Amino acid sequence: MNRFCHLPEEVLEDILLRLSPKSISSCKRVCKSWYSLINRKSFVSEHLRRSIDKARHLSSVSLFLKWKRQELTLDEIFTPFYKEGDRKQVMSLVTIYSEGDGNGDRLPCVIEEIELPPAPKTEEERFPKSIISTHCNGIICLFEAFHNQNDTTIFFNPTVGEFKFLRTPGLRPKFLHSGSGFGYDSKANDYKYVKLFSPLYHPPKAKAFVYSMRNDSWREIKIDLEGKICWIKHQGVYCNDVYYWWNVGSSNSEGMVLSFDMSNEEFRTIALPDHVHEGNMKTRKLALWKGSVVFFFSPVNSWFSTSFEMWVMVDNFNGVKGLTYWTKHLTIGPLRCIHSPLTFWKDDELLMETKDGRIVSYNLDTQNLRQLPIRGAVFPGTTFADLYLQTLVSVKKELPNHIL
Repeated sequence: MNRFCHLPEEVLEDILLRLSPKSISSCKRVCKSWYSLINRKSFVSEHLRRSIDKARHLSSVSLFLKWKRQELTLDEIFTPFYKEGDRKQVMSLVTIYSEGDGNGDRLPCVIEEIELPPAPKTEEERFPKSIISTHCNGIICLFEAFHNQNDTTIFFNPTVGEFKFLRTPGLRPKFLHSGSGFGYDSKANDYKYVKLFSPLYHPPKAKAFVYSMRNDSWREIKIDLEGKICWIKHQGVYCNDVYYWWNVGSSNSEGMVLSFDMSNEEFRTIALPDHVHEGNMKTRKLALWKGSVVFFFSPVNSWFSTSFEMWVMVDNFNGVKGLTYWTKHLTIGPLRCIHSPLTFWKDDELLMETKDGRIVSYNLDTQNLRQLPIRGAVFPGTTFADLYLQTLVSVKKELPNHIL
């Protein structure tokens, strides 16, 4: 170790950059010079860039998984009235090993459950109870699913063990919280959290606020939906500086995708494919596939068998900003007992949750299903999954000069 401490700095830096984030965090304790080197913005930036490149070639994939463990029998799972204490909220980091693709009906993986720190006394009442999660560059953002106000949002990087609690604004009694999103602004080198509010009374003019992690401050920003209601459903997705939500609109025919550009701080509405509308959908879900946003749509059909249409969004077609259309890629199913899709963990492997309390992976080519071996039964409709990247990115005010 003494020899390592006397290596030229550029050689030492190159060695450290090849290590995993957890190993690098341990190296901070070796000596002051190592601690100073690892905390440099340029070091964290370069390690993030290498981590993104390396993730494309790894034989394993990491996921952040949030679900509710049902402590009851399968019959009781589908009882329409249940108590909050009957199920436990679970957060896990899941590492799936791709080389085991053909072995049996279970995914080869390691599952590590995550425990959040105790809520500060001042935040206990505002801590999210029913959590929605989203992820960007190693930072996981957790916020309340229901339409509460003045709640607390949690940012944390489980790789380096950093947490940040953020009190979010409220606009009672005339507005309700209708949705939130989190992502990276590459132009300003900043992580941003946006919170949307829908009015209780007409005219339906929404409000939006954005939080800058770099400046540690909130600002109100312009949002104009041209008379449409802002009412977000489920988890959104972040892709290339833009966050996307499913917005149900104000009637059965007005469902749409709402996007927010983190850099320009502009909202935009994106129409659905021509024959798709809110009234004929049993399930809808946004996800990422091969670097593009995809929309899953399930027509209203029987309980026991479900088909999903998969539509791919082609944005800024031919370099024309705002020129967007959808192309149908395929139809999945019919499948028995599938509740909804979650996320792609490979180009041909889609993670889904079932109506009977399981999480499975569906192969688009072979149509085979394999089970994720979690402990306990999942409460359907409460699961969120994101591809997770282990990084050194801090949730504190000072941020590295990222090059993405």
